[in-house]
Amino acid sequence: MKTALINRCDYPELDAILWDRADDYINPEVAFHLYEERWRFVAQDRLLDNERALIAELARTYGHGHMLVA
Repeated sequence: MKTALINRCDYPELDAILWDRADDYINPEVAFHLYEERWRFVAQDRLLDNERALIAELARTYGHGHMLVA
């Protein structure tokens, strides 16, 4: 995965779980960890295809193919 920053506006559920951050762009590794930590707040039925692909790529790159969600 490229290490370019992620534009939160391109991913509505990511944007929603970044309620305590003002940055428009986020580091991919940080995004992955926030998806893991805040997964219960992600409306999975509203995930767009591009966001599902992002999550899968983040899991492959930073989670060795897995997301550890509570």
